[in-house]
Amino acid sequence: MAQNIPRKVTLRQLRGMKARHEPIVALGVYDSPMAAWADALGFEMFIIGNSGPMSLFGHRSSTTVKPQELLFMTQAVSRVTQSALIVATMPYMSYCASREESVRTAAWLVAEGGADGVQCHGNRHTAPFIAAIVNAGIPVLAHLGLQSVRKTEQSGYGVKGRDAAEAEKIVADASALVEAGAFAILLELVPEEITKYLSSRLDVPVLSLGSGLEGDGVYLVSADLTGYSVARKPSTAGDFIDVRPIIEGALHSYLLKARKRAYPHPSLSRHMSAEEMKRFRSLIQDRSGASARKKRGRRTGGTRP
Repeated sequence: MAQNIPRKVTLRQLRGMKARHEPIVALGVYDSPMAAWADALGFEMFIIGNSGPMSLFGHRSSTTVKPQELLFMTQAVSRVTQSALIVATMPYMSYCASREESVRTAAWLVAEGGADGVQCHGNRHTAPFIAAIVNAGIPVLAHLGLQSVRKTEQSGYGVKGRDAAEAEKIVADASALVEAGAFAILLELVPEEITKYLSSRLDVPVLSLGSGLEGDGVYLVSADLTGYSVARKPSTAGDFIDVRPIIEGALHSYLLKARKRAYPHPSLSRHMSAEEMKRFRSLIQDRSGASARKKRGRRTGGTRP
Protein backbone atom coordinates (compact mmCIF):
# COMPACT_ATOMS: atom_id res chain seq x y z
CA MET A 1 0.00 0.00 0.00
CA ALA A 2 1.38 3.43 -0.96
CA GLN A 3 2.25 5.67 1.94
CA ASN A 4 0.10 8.79 2.25
CA ILE A 5 2.73 11.57 2.34
CA PRO A 6 1.36 15.03 3.18
CA ARG A 7 1.75 17.61 0.42
CA LYS A 8 3.87 20.68 1.06
CA VAL A 9 2.03 24.01 1.07
CA THR A 10 3.11 26.13 -1.90
CA LEU A 11 3.04 29.82 -2.72
CA ARG A 12 0.61 29.06 -5.54
CA GLN A 13 -1.67 27.38 -3.03
CA LEU A 14 -1.61 30.48 -0.80
CA ARG A 15 -2.47 32.73 -3.75
CA GLY A 16 -5.29 30.37 -4.66
CA MET A 17 -6.67 30.52 -1.14
CA LYS A 18 -6.70 34.32 -1.33
CA ALA A 19 -8.54 34.21 -4.66
CA ARG A 20 -11.13 31.80 -3.22
CA HIS A 21 -11.45 33.80 0.02
CA GLU A 22 -10.28 30.82 2.07
CA PRO A 23 -8.56 31.99 5.27
CA ILE A 24 -4.85 31.23 5.52
CA VAL A 25 -3.87 30.28 9.07
CA ALA A 26 -0.28 30.83 10.20
CA LEU A 27 1.29 29.96 13.54
CA GLY A 28 4.48 31.06 15.27
CA VAL A 29 6.34 27.91 16.34
CA TYR A 30 9.77 27.39 17.88
CA ASP A 31 10.21 23.77 18.88
CA SER A 32 9.69 20.27 17.52
CA PRO A 33 6.71 19.15 19.67
CA MET A 34 4.61 22.22 18.82
CA ALA A 35 5.54 21.99 15.15
CA ALA A 36 4.70 18.28 14.92
CA TRP A 37 1.33 18.69 16.65
CA ALA A 38 0.35 21.75 14.62
CA ASP A 39 1.51 20.29 11.31
CA ALA A 40 -0.73 17.28 11.81
CA LEU A 41 -3.70 19.67 12.18
CA GLY A 42 -3.12 21.39 8.84
CA PHE A 43 -1.76 24.93 9.36
CA GLU A 44 -0.65 26.55 6.11
CA MET A 45 2.38 28.39 7.46
CA PHE A 46 4.84 28.24 10.36
CA ILE A 47 6.77 31.40 11.20
CA ILE A 48 9.87 31.30 13.39
CA GLY A 49 9.97 34.86 14.69
CA ASN A 50 11.88 36.92 17.22
CA SER A 51 9.03 36.28 19.64
CA GLY A 52 10.41 32.74 20.05
CA PRO A 53 13.68 33.70 21.73
CA MET A 54 11.85 36.47 23.58
CA SER A 55 9.19 34.10 24.92
CA LEU A 56 11.38 31.08 25.63
CA PHE A 57 14.91 32.46 26.09
CA GLY A 58 14.02 35.62 28.01
CA HIS A 59 15.17 38.30 25.57
CA ARG A 60 13.61 41.65 26.45
CA SER A 61 14.13 43.01 22.96
CA SER A 62 14.14 41.39 19.55
CA THR A 63 17.30 43.33 18.73
CA THR A 64 19.31 41.14 21.12
CA VAL A 65 18.14 37.87 19.56
CA LYS A 66 21.13 35.96 18.17
CA PRO A 67 21.20 34.55 14.62
CA GLN A 68 22.10 31.11 16.04
CA GLU A 69 18.98 31.13 18.20
CA LEU A 70 16.77 31.68 15.18
CA LEU A 71 18.71 29.01 13.32
CA PHE A 72 18.33 26.42 16.10
CA MET A 73 14.58 27.07 16.33
CA THR A 74 14.21 26.82 12.56
CA GLN A 75 16.06 23.50 12.58
CA ALA A 76 13.83 22.18 15.37
CA VAL A 77 10.72 23.06 13.37
CA SER A 78 11.94 21.89 9.96
CA ARG A 79 13.01 18.46 11.25
CA VAL A 80 9.41 17.44 12.00
CA THR A 81 7.34 19.54 9.58
CA GLN A 82 6.03 17.89 6.44
CA SER A 83 3.25 20.17 5.17
CA ALA A 84 3.37 23.73 6.48
CA LEU A 85 5.43 26.37 4.70
CA ILE A 86 8.31 27.27 7.03
CA VAL A 87 9.31 30.94 7.22
CA ALA A 88 12.33 31.93 9.32
CA THR A 89 12.83 35.50 10.46
CA MET A 90 15.99 37.24 9.25
CA PRO A 91 18.26 38.31 12.13
CA TYR A 92 18.34 41.96 13.17
CA MET A 93 20.12 44.20 10.64
CA SER A 94 21.06 41.26 8.41
CA TYR A 95 19.13 42.68 5.43
CA CYS A 96 19.81 46.39 5.73
CA ALA A 97 23.49 46.81 4.78
CA SER A 98 24.02 45.10 1.43
CA ARG A 99 22.42 42.83 -1.10
CA GLU A 100 25.21 40.30 -0.64
CA GLU A 101 24.74 39.99 3.10
CA SER A 102 20.97 39.80 2.70
CA VAL A 103 21.16 36.92 0.24
CA ARG A 104 23.89 35.12 2.20
CA THR A 105 21.92 35.22 5.47
CA ALA A 106 18.66 34.16 3.84
CA ALA A 107 20.43 31.27 2.10
CA TRP A 108 21.97 30.26 5.45
CA LEU A 109 18.51 29.95 7.03
CA VAL A 110 17.31 27.86 4.09
CA ALA A 111 20.37 25.63 3.66
CA GLU A 112 21.25 25.17 7.35
CA GLY A 113 17.88 25.73 8.98
CA GLY A 114 15.57 24.01 6.52
CA ALA A 115 13.35 27.06 6.00
CA ASP A 116 11.25 27.47 2.85
CA GLY A 117 11.45 31.25 2.99
CA VAL A 118 12.32 34.17 5.23
CA GLN A 119 10.54 37.03 6.98
CA CYS A 120 11.82 40.61 6.93
CA HIS A 121 10.60 43.60 8.95
CA GLY A 122 10.97 45.81 5.91
CA ASN A 123 9.93 49.09 4.31
CA ARG A 124 10.44 50.94 1.02
CA HIS A 125 14.07 51.64 1.94
CA THR A 126 14.99 47.99 2.48
CA ALA A 127 12.99 46.88 -0.56
CA PRO A 128 16.11 46.62 -2.79
CA PHE A 129 17.74 44.17 -0.36
CA ILE A 130 14.55 42.15 -0.14
CA ALA A 131 14.35 42.13 -3.94
CA ALA A 132 17.85 40.66 -4.01
CA ILE A 133 16.73 37.80 -1.75
CA VAL A 134 13.70 37.14 -3.95
CA ASN A 135 15.79 37.29 -7.11
CA ALA A 136 18.09 34.69 -5.58
CA GLY A 137 15.11 32.34 -5.40
CA ILE A 138 14.18 32.65 -1.71
CA PRO A 139 10.57 33.66 -0.91
CA VAL A 140 10.13 36.64 1.43
CA LEU A 141 7.28 37.39 3.82
CA ALA A 142 7.23 41.14 4.55
CA HIS A 143 6.29 42.27 8.07
CA LEU A 144 4.72 45.73 8.47
CA GLY A 145 2.93 47.74 11.13
CA LEU A 146 4.40 47.09 14.55
CA GLN A 147 7.98 46.00 13.92
CA SER A 148 9.64 44.81 17.11
CA VAL A 149 13.15 45.49 15.76
CA ARG A 150 12.11 49.15 15.38
CA LYS A 151 10.62 49.54 18.86
CA THR A 152 12.60 52.69 19.69
CA GLU A 153 11.99 54.30 16.30
CA GLN A 154 8.27 53.48 16.55
CA SER A 155 7.98 54.71 20.16
CA GLY A 156 6.95 51.38 21.62
CA TYR A 157 4.70 48.45 20.85
CA GLY A 158 1.38 50.29 20.34
CA VAL A 159 -0.97 50.22 17.36
CA LYS A 160 0.60 51.61 14.17
CA GLY A 161 -1.27 53.50 11.44
CA ARG A 162 -4.04 55.14 13.44
CA ASP A 163 -3.38 58.54 11.88
CA ALA A 164 -3.66 59.13 8.16
CA ALA A 165 0.00 59.92 7.54
CA GLU A 166 1.27 56.79 9.29
CA ALA A 167 -1.37 54.67 7.55
CA GLU A 168 -0.31 56.05 4.17
CA LYS A 169 3.31 55.15 4.98
CA ILE A 170 2.31 51.54 5.72
CA VAL A 171 0.45 51.36 2.41
CA ALA A 172 3.41 52.80 0.50
CA ASP A 173 5.82 50.39 2.20
CA ALA A 174 3.54 47.45 1.43
CA SER A 175 3.35 48.41 -2.24
CA ALA A 176 7.14 48.74 -2.45
CA LEU A 177 7.69 45.36 -0.82
CA VAL A 178 5.19 43.61 -3.08
CA GLU A 179 6.92 45.20 -6.07
CA ALA A 180 10.19 43.87 -4.66
CA GLY A 181 8.69 40.38 -4.81
CA ALA A 182 7.32 39.64 -1.33
CA PHE A 183 4.93 36.66 -1.54
CA ALA A 184 2.75 37.94 1.32
CA ILE A 185 2.37 40.84 3.75
CA LEU A 186 2.01 40.36 7.50
CA LEU A 187 0.36 43.31 9.29
CA GLU A 188 0.90 43.52 13.05
CA LEU A 189 -1.29 45.80 15.17
CA VAL A 190 -2.66 48.07 12.48
CA PRO A 191 -6.27 49.30 12.18
CA GLU A 192 -8.62 46.87 10.47
CA GLU A 193 -9.39 49.50 7.85
CA ILE A 194 -5.79 49.38 6.62
CA THR A 195 -5.86 45.58 6.57
CA LYS A 196 -9.02 45.62 4.46
CA TYR A 197 -7.63 48.27 2.11
CA LEU A 198 -4.40 46.36 1.44
CA SER A 199 -6.09 42.98 1.17
CA SER A 200 -8.45 44.30 -1.49
CA ARG A 201 -5.73 46.01 -3.52
CA LEU A 202 -2.70 43.74 -3.31
CA ASP A 203 -2.35 40.58 -5.39
CA VAL A 204 -0.53 38.77 -2.56
CA PRO A 205 -2.08 37.44 0.65
CA VAL A 206 -2.34 39.85 3.57
CA LEU A 207 -2.14 38.24 7.02
CA SER A 208 -3.39 39.83 10.23
CA LEU A 209 -1.64 39.72 13.58
CA GLY A 210 -3.93 41.67 15.85
CA SER A 211 -5.07 43.66 12.80
CA GLY A 212 -8.68 42.56 12.43
CA LEU A 213 -10.65 40.07 10.36
CA GLU A 214 -10.45 41.77 6.96
CA GLY A 215 -7.22 40.14 5.79
CA ASP A 216 -6.67 36.99 3.76
CA GLY A 217 -5.60 35.10 6.85
CA VAL A 218 -4.41 35.36 10.42
CA TYR A 219 -1.21 34.76 12.35
CA LEU A 220 -0.80 34.01 16.05
CA VAL A 221 2.29 33.17 18.09
CA SER A 222 1.96 29.79 19.81
CA ALA A 223 3.61 31.13 22.98
CA ASP A 224 0.88 33.79 23.18
CA LEU A 225 -1.87 31.36 22.22
CA THR A 226 -0.95 28.91 24.98
CA GLY A 227 0.51 31.26 27.59
CA TYR A 228 3.82 29.34 27.58
CA SER A 229 6.07 32.38 27.76
CA VAL A 230 8.05 34.46 30.22
CA ALA A 231 6.27 37.51 28.83
CA ARG A 232 2.79 38.72 29.69
CA LYS A 233 0.09 37.26 27.47
CA PRO A 234 -1.03 40.01 25.04
CA SER A 235 -4.68 40.94 24.67
CA THR A 236 -4.52 40.10 20.94
CA ALA A 237 -3.80 36.44 21.74
CA GLY A 238 -7.46 35.60 22.34
CA ASP A 239 -8.89 33.30 24.96
CA PHE A 240 -7.78 29.82 23.90
CA ILE A 241 -5.85 28.37 26.82
CA ASP A 242 -3.33 29.41 29.46
CA VAL A 243 -1.06 26.51 30.33
CA ARG A 244 0.90 28.45 32.95
CA PRO A 245 -1.42 27.55 35.88
CA ILE A 246 -1.46 23.92 34.73
CA ILE A 247 2.32 23.69 34.53
CA GLU A 248 2.80 25.62 37.77
CA GLY A 249 0.40 23.22 39.50
CA ALA A 250 2.33 20.21 38.27
CA LEU A 251 5.67 21.72 39.31
CA HIS A 252 4.34 22.60 42.77
CA SER A 253 2.91 19.11 43.26
CA TYR A 254 6.24 17.54 42.28
CA LEU A 255 8.15 19.82 44.63
CA LEU A 256 5.91 19.03 47.62
CA LYS A 257 5.94 15.28 47.00
CA ALA A 258 9.71 15.21 46.59
CA ARG A 259 10.16 17.20 49.83
CA LYS A 260 7.98 14.67 51.68
CA ARG A 261 9.73 11.71 49.99
CA ALA A 262 6.38 10.73 48.49
CA TYR A 263 7.92 10.70 45.02
CA PRO A 264 9.01 8.48 43.41
CA HIS A 265 6.36 6.02 44.55
CA PRO A 266 7.67 2.52 45.43
CA SER A 267 5.76 1.12 42.47
CA LEU A 268 8.03 3.18 40.17
CA SER A 269 11.25 1.65 41.51
CA ARG A 270 13.16 -1.04 39.64
CA HIS A 271 14.92 -3.94 41.41
CA MET A 272 17.70 -6.46 40.79
CA SER A 273 16.99 -10.18 41.05
CA ALA A 274 18.25 -11.98 44.17
CA GLU A 275 20.81 -13.85 42.09
CA GLU A 276 22.23 -10.65 40.50
CA MET A 277 22.26 -8.95 43.88
CA LYS A 278 24.35 -11.81 45.28
CA ARG A 279 26.82 -11.52 42.39
CA PHE A 280 26.96 -7.75 42.89
CA ARG A 281 27.88 -8.12 46.58
CA SER A 282 30.59 -10.62 45.68
CA LEU A 283 32.07 -8.22 43.11
CA ILE A 284 31.99 -5.33 45.56
CA GLN A 285 33.72 -7.41 48.23
CA ASP A 286 36.46 -8.41 45.77
CA ARG A 287 36.91 -4.78 44.76
CA SER A 288 37.06 -3.65 48.41
CA GLY A 289 39.66 -6.34 49.26
CA ALA A 290 41.85 -5.36 46.32
CA SER A 291 41.64 -1.69 47.28
CA ALA A 292 42.63 -2.43 50.89
CA ARG A 293 45.64 -4.48 49.77
CA LYS A 294 46.75 -1.69 47.48
CA LYS A 295 46.60 0.87 50.30
CA ARG A 296 48.63 -1.36 52.65
CA GLY A 297 51.22 -1.82 49.90
CA ARG A 298 51.65 1.94 49.52
CA ARG A 299 52.11 2.42 53.26
CA THR A 300 54.83 -0.27 53.45
CA GLY A 301 56.47 0.68 50.19
CA GLY A 302 55.52 -2.64 48.65
CA THR A 303 54.20 -1.07 45.47
CA ARG A 304 57.50 0.57 44.50
CA PRO A 305 59.71 -1.22 41.96
